[in-house]
Amino acid sequence: MKKVLVGLLCCMLAVGVISGCGSKEKPKSNKSQNHTEEQQEQSNITDKKPSKEPEEKDMTNDLTMQVLKDQAGTWDYTSLEELNPEPGSRIAVVVKNIKSSFWASVKKGMEQAVKDLNQKMGYKGDDKIKISFEGPSEEMDVESQINIIDAVLSENPSVLCLAAIDMESCEAQLEAAMENDIPVIVLDSGVESSLVNAVCATDNYALGSAAAERLAEAVGGQGQIAVMTHVSTSQTSRDREAGFTETIANNYPEIEIVNVSHENQETSMTEMAEAVLKLYPEVKGYFGTNEHATNAVLDAISVSGREIMVLGIDAGKKQIDAVKKGLEIGTFVQNSYGMGYATIVAAIRADLKLENDAFINCGYQWIDGNNVTLPEYANYLYE
Repeated sequence: MKKVLVGLLCCMLAVGVISGCGSKEKPKSNKSQNHTEEQQEQSNITDKKPSKEPEEKDMTNDLTMQVLKDQAGTWDYTSLEELNPEPGSRIAVVVKNIKSSFWASVKKGMEQAVKDLNQKMGYKGDDKIKISFEGPSEEMDVESQINIIDAVLSENPSVLCLAAIDMESCEAQLEAAMENDIPVIVLDSGVESSLVNAVCATDNYALGSAAAERLAEAVGGQGQIAVMTHVSTSQTSRDREAGFTETIANNYPEIEIVNVSHENQETSMTEMAEAVLKLYPEVKGYFGTNEHATNAVLDAISVSGREIMVLGIDAGKKQIDAVKKGLEIGTFVQNSYGMGYATIVAAIRADLKLENDAFINCGYQWIDGNNVTLPEYANYLYE
């Protein structure tokens, strides 16, 4: 019976595993012409009441922006000083999905950069710089993303900002952008092409390596660990996996990575993690390469009732709650707000034929129980 169970579990993992089984303000309605002077005066008083909307935080001196200013590259991607974009410039953004809290945080940084540019230039109405933000509902839906890219390119934007699901799938679209003099800024995840102006991202190999160091320390430098990765066609996934696995292999001979599972359309990441935990009852640590992968691992461990050292990347609500409760030892968090802001700055620089760094490093931050509630780190979290 045990042999049958092991065989079934191995089959489940086979699809997604490379080493395993052993290895706008609305217009106000017109006032009635019959208003008395007293009524009109009262209406004017009402219109002048202060808004109940929360005051927008000045992010200029926030830690996320300071890190971006210090680490991003040769140019200051928090500065708008050199930027005098044409009125009505349009920036098209296509990301991997529009549901995740990470991309919501990136969008927030982008929208603030556009707002700052319009304020600097005094643009109003049709003269305003505009941004569209689109992507598929699911991060594995490459075909939908390609269709979205085709659609936005047909509208001839000033710049395209792209986070590709599949780093090898967009060559035709990049060529079309080049032919129409539309610069391309890649964010988050690189593509295998010389046609992009700049890549605005995290150093994902270094991120994976840092994760390996932290998890190795947590498990005492020995024992079995496993890895759950998001879609393997993504450059972020590949680089984080490589940084992690190579650091363990080179520096920790007493640690065995018993399984590396990849997100796929046949088996959920939670199911794969559950299977790993059944096949390898001695697993002491688990690494998740993004929010969804880490959440899946947390769910599987919760069902198993076991105590396992979990380390993730990203910082959605579920992960932050897990860190606070000690269910996740910590998480490496990308500078998502800074990435969004820097991408817009780089996009306008590219449109104005100003030079960009080939790689714009947005940095990352370690979050654990010691700093998760500290206000200076709050804008690294995606909640």
